[in-house]
Amino acid sequence: MLERIAVHSCPIVICGDFNTHVDQTDDVHAVRFGQLLQSFGLVQHVNEPTHSAGHTLDLVITRTDTEVTDLHVGDMISDHALVFFYTRLKKPRSDTQLIASRAWRRLSHDAFASDLSESRLCGDTTELADMSADDLGTYIDES
Repeated sequence: MLERIAVHSCPIVICGDFNTHVDQTDDVHAVRFGQLLQSFGLVQHVNEPTHSAGHTLDLVITRTDTEVTDLHVGDMISDHALVFFYTRLKKPRSDTQLIASRAWRRLSHDAFASDLSESRLCGDTTELADMSADDLGTYIDES
């Protein structure tokens, strides 16, 4: 999962119960997990127990350049505590794209058929055989 999200330039916030005792510096899984986060430029912000057994299992992980403030561990709601924090993330700019389209519901089929039948392109097509697309466009404009 980290390999997939690391290629995106957007902010990353990963929260949840990781069931890894990150507070135990001699736990091989915790050490490897910390190394994994570091290799992807991520940091874990919770530094106090979040589980009733006294371990830090519930984590808040962001990129190293993402500021996390006012992080605190709240009350236990089960055997896990709530973790509160603030972060300032910029909402991505959406590029507005203007699209022009025809109002096809208001198209008069009769008027279209009439205009088409009067077009020089629907007459004798032998004179059009050797014309390029640009020539045909000019030919239509001259009609």
